[in-house]
Amino acid sequence: MTIRPTDFPISMVTGRLFRAITMMLCVGAVLSGISADAWAQGNAHPSPAEHQIIMRRLDALSARERPGVMGQDMAWQMTTFLCQDAARAMLVRRGALPHRFFLQDDRPGSQVVVSPALIEGRGQYQPAAAPMRWVPFTWACHLDPATGHVVYFDVNPAGRQGGGS
Repeated sequence: MTIRPTDFPISMVTGRLFRAITMMLCVGAVLSGISADAWAQGNAHPSPAEHQIIMRRLDALSARERPGVMGQDMAWQMTTFLCQDAARAMLVRRGALPHRFFLQDDRPGSQVVVSPALIEGRGQYQPAAAPMRWVPFTWACHLDPATGHVVYFDVNPAGRQGGGS
């Protein structure tokens, strides 16, 4: 069977080419959106010292608690095991009740590991003077990756940037 140029009109070839290019652009857009979202969520991992502290804290949990905590993402584990005590001290100085705060909120990306030296997020606390309300804030936990210890913890009222602590 011989195929002649008249068997395939140019519009058919152009249409297929257009669909193929459109499909590649769509796939590219989806993949670039995924990588941008992964970057926004933070893909940094703990340093060896930070990892050791986290593992030590996980080992101290009861066998019943451990699976649930290990199921949390790395941002949550780093925030809880590395930054929570420093956050408590800073928030109490700002008037919070010592055990009535959260270093996260109900929206995605409320805890982001920017690097082994920095975790950022959003949270809220109950003030001792008015325990029926919650005060939103943003925070930054600055770590020394060599030791896994907090260098300092910044707290800023929600909506303000920089200058807090």
